[in-house]
Amino acid sequence: MLLKRLIIAAAFLLCGGLLIAQSTTYIDLGKIKGYDTVLKRLTYYTDSGTTITVNDVTKKTFQYPGVIFPFNPQQLEGRHFVKLSVTNSGTQDSFLLYLGRAQQYSMYELNESQSSLTKLNSSFHYYSDAIFNDVPYTLFTVPPGASKTFFIQPDIDFYTWHLFDPVVLIPDEQDAFVFNHFLKPNRLYISVTLVLLGVMLSMFSYYFAIYLRTFIREYLYYTLAMFSFFTYFSLRLLDSFMFSRNYFFFYDSKFQILQLSGSIFVLLFIASFLQLKTVSPVLLKYFRVIIYIQIIFLLINIPLTYTNRYHYDGIIGFNLMRAFLFLYCFFLIYSLLKKIKSKENLRIVIGSIISILMFFPALYIDQWSQFDSNVIGHRELALLIFMAGIVLQMMIYMQAVAYRSRTRKVLGLQTVEKLQLENDRKELEKFKAVIGAKEHERNRISQEIHDDIGSGLTSIRLLSEIAKTKNPGVTSKELEKISETSNILIDKMNEIIWSLNSRNDSLPDLIAYLRHLIVEYFDPMPIQLSIAIPDQIPESEVDGKTRRNIVLCVKEVLHNIMKHSQATEVQIQFETNPCFSISIYDNGVGFDPSVIETFKNGLHNLHHRIGLHGGTCDIINHNGTSILLKLPALH
Repeated sequence: MLLKRLIIAAAFLLCGGLLIAQSTTYIDLGKIKGYDTVLKRLTYYTDSGTTITVNDVTKKTFQYPGVIFPFNPQQLEGRHFVKLSVTNSGTQDSFLLYLGRAQQYSMYELNESQSSLTKLNSSFHYYSDAIFNDVPYTLFTVPPGASKTFFIQPDIDFYTWHLFDPVVLIPDEQDAFVFNHFLKPNRLYISVTLVLLGVMLSMFSYYFAIYLRTFIREYLYYTLAMFSFFTYFSLRLLDSFMFSRNYFFFYDSKFQILQLSGSIFVLLFIASFLQLKTVSPVLLKYFRVIIYIQIIFLLINIPLTYTNRYHYDGIIGFNLMRAFLFLYCFFLIYSLLKKIKSKENLRIVIGSIISILMFFPALYIDQWSQFDSNVIGHRELALLIFMAGIVLQMMIYMQAVAYRSRTRKVLGLQTVEKLQLENDRKELEKFKAVIGAKEHERNRISQEIHDDIGSGLTSIRLLSEIAKTKNPGVTSKELEKISETSNILIDKMNEIIWSLNSRNDSLPDLIAYLRHLIVEYFDPMPIQLSIAIPDQIPESEVDGKTRRNIVLCVKEVLHNIMKHSQATEVQIQFETNPCFSISIYDNGVGFDPSVIETFKNGLHNLHHRIGLHGGTCDIINHNGTSILLKLPALH
């Protein structure tokens, strides 16, 4: 009894399995609402020996892919065939087949009564406004209530196998299919990628402009690294919307080249930025080693990747290279921290660590994870993580570059200031040399005047006096005139010599000379003289021209007192604070300055001479005359 029950149960399971197998053999087109992805509902057959034709394949056993991809990337050589079995329970009789990006294929309809294949020539391209590109389709017909079998021979090779993505859709649903199949699942990826690409482009433009202005090599490496990564992520964004085989032919090479080129330029930037050639030659060798390894790897791996036989090995090699680079960069970071201590180094290390730590999970998600959702796929998620790591690295590197730039500007300003100070020192030395030469020339001229002209005038005066002595009874107006003129010329010459001599270019010398002049001037006269001089006189410098004009002004005032004032008392006071001033008071009859200025030039000369040096002349008539000479420039 038990045996009978077991036999019945086994028979039931066998029949159920056959029914299930038969139900999954055919795809019911009548149940498709818009479009349906049929990758794992098709059956596949691969002829590794490339000996059979499409007409022979109808007799072969096709298999479902199960949980793996229908094409084995380790065995891409051979001929690949796909079987599409459909039934139509609806009213629609025309349908479209989309096989994936960059796919070339031939589609055949099976005539079961004659066991023959008829090639369909109904392929076309439909332009989609959503992605601004042509999408390839093949039209096939299945009448309502009928069942048909189609055989497809795709051209599968190393750059198209992973793009195989068969979809059956109803005509007039192409726009909805493109939006829901290409745009909607990638909307988060597209939005975030565009933002990050904008950040990368702005940083690239900024530092490329800096390089064009400065031609500093480290900025060139930095811009080339940003250009490599910007191009890489831009092309990855375009992958979702491109259908040309020519575009995808360079799929692996451009991504390997761009990724490793970006890595190489980043390493060159770090080595140049931190000046490892002079700071740490040993560490520079470590950088050169990994750079040469990446270049040699590209030269060897790219040709291998571009073959169906070794393509899978080339991809594995590329992943191993990235893993090795990941570990080697940690070694370089440790060496940087050990060898160099600076703020720039710290920022470079932090940026490198962040990018490396984000690169590793991105690599894992891209190669081994099967995560997929309605929001984002695992490959797109890996790209966003990788891109975010690169952007963060660039932003932190930018801080290091900005800090270096500020440091260089400060050093440049210090250098400019140092050069300016040096130039000022040289100019001061030149000025001192010129002043010294002028002083020397003034002293020489005063010495020659004293020695030559002075001795001549003294001789003339002595001869005139001798002549008068020898002829005492004879009065000669000419001899008197000669003697008087000689005395006047000698006095004037002494004043000129005193003003020319640079040893007298000081305020104490000027006051001493004026005191001597005033005392000598009033000595023979019955006038009571009072002179007040400050206890402390600052050692202010007074050039010869100023001294001479002051002396002439004082002599002009003294001359007017002697000639016009009828004074019996004169008071003279020198002040040096807050400015140099000479106050001259007499108790004479006074005068009207307006009348005097109308007819005489003396007071005009007085105002003119004192005004040449920024000074003023004030005249007050009250119980005599007060004249105040001020020279603010000497305080």
